[in-house]
Amino acid sequence: MRFALPVPTLLVLESLERTATGVALRVHGRSRRRPPCPSCGGSAVVRHGYHERHLADLPWLGCRVTLQLKLRRFRCGNPRCPRRTFVEQLPGLALPRGRETLRLSQLMRRVGYAVGGRPGARLLVHCGVATSDDTVLRRVTAAPTRTDTVAVRVLGVDDWAWRRRQHYGTMLMDLERCRVVDLLPVRSAGSFAQWLLVHPGVEVITRDRSTLYADGARFGAPRAVQINDRYHLLANLSDAVESDVRELELQAGFDQARGLRPSPPSRESRRLRCRQARYERYQAVMNLTRRGETQLEIAAKLGLGPSTVSNWQHAGHFPERRIRSDRRRDQFRAPRRDSAAWSTPPVATHFAPSRVAGLLAKASREMKAPQRSYLCSFFRLCPVARRLRRLILGFRAMLRWRRANRLATWIDKASTAGFRSVAQYAKTLRRDIRAAELAITTPWSNGPIEGQINRLKCIKRQMYGRAGFALLKARVLPFEPVSAP
Repeated sequence: MRFALPVPTLLVLESLERTATGVALRVHGRSRRRPPCPSCGGSAVVRHGYHERHLADLPWLGCRVTLQLKLRRFRCGNPRCPRRTFVEQLPGLALPRGRETLRLSQLMRRVGYAVGGRPGARLLVHCGVATSDDTVLRRVTAAPTRTDTVAVRVLGVDDWAWRRRQHYGTMLMDLERCRVVDLLPVRSAGSFAQWLLVHPGVEVITRDRSTLYADGARFGAPRAVQINDRYHLLANLSDAVESDVRELELQAGFDQARGLRPSPPSRESRRLRCRQARYERYQAVMNLTRRGETQLEIAAKLGLGPSTVSNWQHAGHFPERRIRSDRRRDQFRAPRRDSAAWSTPPVATHFAPSRVAGLLAKASREMKAPQRSYLCSFFRLCPVARRLRRLILGFRAMLRWRRANRLATWIDKASTAGFRSVAQYAKTLRRDIRAAELAITTPWSNGPIEGQINRLKCIKRQMYGRAGFALLKARVLPFEPVSAP
């Protein structure tokens, strides 16, 4: 039983009794030495009396445990000391003026760090610890003593969203040890530069292609090497390819409308088959109407809606179906050089730009038969997209085989290939070509920090509307135990 106490070397068990709420343990300190005065440090102290302190401890088999601790009170003999009396302290047992032992506080902090305030309080009640969600959150946000003094050498930086497309913060991570080192509430070059000035020693910085972090690293750590993240290189290229695919589809639609390019035969034949089947249903409706049958009877026989039957009866002729357009495509800004010549609306296309962009970046041996057929259909509509595919595959091969010496040549080809968005991507890549070359040749990337940002999103959604930045930062940073006083 003695070894079940929080600090068995400092406590002596007097008795154990069962109460209405659990188990009460009466204990007192083992030491008989007189402690020095905490104010003046003098040793001229005399025992003045006793002080009883009640501390909650870890539960036993689901029962609540209370320590009734009897401590000695002393009087300081120094007449100049501002403290008249004081109570002896047992290190490692509890925090000053705390109402639970240090190990119970540590348990509440771990549970709150993992699941949050309200879920943590409910879980602790089932385990035999009576507490509230506010108490659990106070333990989580309690500032621990940081014992980690290792300087960060390889730093990863990326943004996280308070609210997407409106307000962002910054996450900083030590990529060598895979530990989040800090969380900033804003995303700016100034805040990042200030953090780097306070934490010297950073030699390598991995970042996305944003100029904010590039400028902040340039001012805060001018000697540090900056590296683009490989994922962001591919993601930005994919966005540029998607924009160009949308432009190619739009151009092909206008060419078909002006008669410069024939419509795809498979799509036209499908449209004609659907029209023929709809026309046959229209003829059947009109024949049943001439026989005197009601709208509900016609709808039940042909499997149509009563409103459709009514519309066809009052149309007077076969109602042709309008060709639906792609709203995203129609809203996209078309090239200006042919805008004056367009006098007829574009013909709808049936290709998703995001899917086409993904297939253009995929090797043929990795495609399934439906994917290969889908891409070939797009090539029949836009043959010039084959050149776009060769550019993308060349860039991916350069990343895979780490051939940074070919990056400048690829940028020249992409700039003169005739694809507006890819040319703009190549232009911005040329301005930061050194960081892009290091992204190809070095092993560092922002992959670990992307995983931590996903974890932050999960935590943020758990606490949405009920917490602030202090709690979010406490739950995102690595868990640090509260040190004993």
